[in-house]
Amino acid sequence: MGRFDVNTGGLSTVRGHRMSDRRRQLGLRASVSCAFIALACALVPVGLVPVGLGVAQSDHSTMVRVLRRSPDFRARVRAALALGSTNDHAVTRHLVRALRDENPAVRAASATALGRLGDPAALDALRRLERDEERVVRDEARQAIRRIEVASRGSAPSGPSAPARVSPRRGGGDAYPAISVIPRARDIYWPRIRYVVVLGDMQNRSNFRDDSLAQVLQQEVSRNLLVLRGVAVFQDGQLDANAQRQIARRSLPKLRLEGSLNRVERRRQRRQLTIRCEVSLMLMDEPERNLRGMLQGAAEGSQPQRRGARQQQESTLARQALTGAVRGAMSGAAQAISNAGRR
Repeated sequence: MGRFDVNTGGLSTVRGHRMSDRRRQLGLRASVSCAFIALACALVPVGLVPVGLGVAQSDHSTMVRVLRRSPDFRARVRAALALGSTNDHAVTRHLVRALRDENPAVRAASATALGRLGDPAALDALRRLERDEERVVRDEARQAIRRIEVASRGSAPSGPSAPARVSPRRGGGDAYPAISVIPRARDIYWPRIRYVVVLGDMQNRSNFRDDSLAQVLQQEVSRNLLVLRGVAVFQDGQLDANAQRQIARRSLPKLRLEGSLNRVERRRQRRQLTIRCEVSLMLMDEPERNLRGMLQGAAEGSQPQRRGARQQQESTLARQALTGAVRGAMSGAAQAISNAGRR
């Protein structure tokens, strides 16, 4: 079995110091459960846990408990995605149950997770979800069904020590699965918003050639931003007149987040393949674009080398490591946004 290490990275702040008034954060901090799940989610889809968490790989009880009982839908979303990363079909029943969650984000996340697991036992429940009232849920259910059907027709090895299956959606040039939909300005409850973040350029500046990595970077950054309370997230160019009026009326700090995959390292040792990714995220004023802070993260994943599938395995591990690196960097996003938003 391989391993996966996550470095939560560091935060350097430009112009400003650590806040003494904790109230300025206004609920930005995620809950303890959500923070734990955020780290667990970084292990997509090898199914390992980060060093130091003290949780055995086969012990998924914490994630199941969060999925079933947490009052915070964000924590339930994280738990669903984490369970989908375990490569353990024993958790299928818990995810199938979560397909009936009252929150559409949780239902969509559970569908995505079942697609990652690739367990045909979930197909009937996913087909019922194709009639869900929310489009994003229906779309994720259909994607999950396709992934499971493709995996079932393939010849991927199985068993506890086998590498996780890779669907065409992640291994090729198609879109990386995302359950988060950035809301339109008119769907945002502005009285609760304290910061506005515009997602800028996300680029692969490494020497690792994989066209999907920039998209993975953007979607993972977006997904991690959307679980922060008090933050409204917009794609570049999405700020319409209504949003601009709300921002001006409430004097909300407006920031821009850009990122890059700086480095991808390959290591082969004792029949083990290891891929390490390093990312940096820059937080700037918008529209002035003065640098206000930087977030950095690194992660690596390893698996036994597979004969005749080197390129595919390298790409799969690179996406997994990139996901972990982004989530490590984004663990400091709440504090960075609070600091950068100071006037």
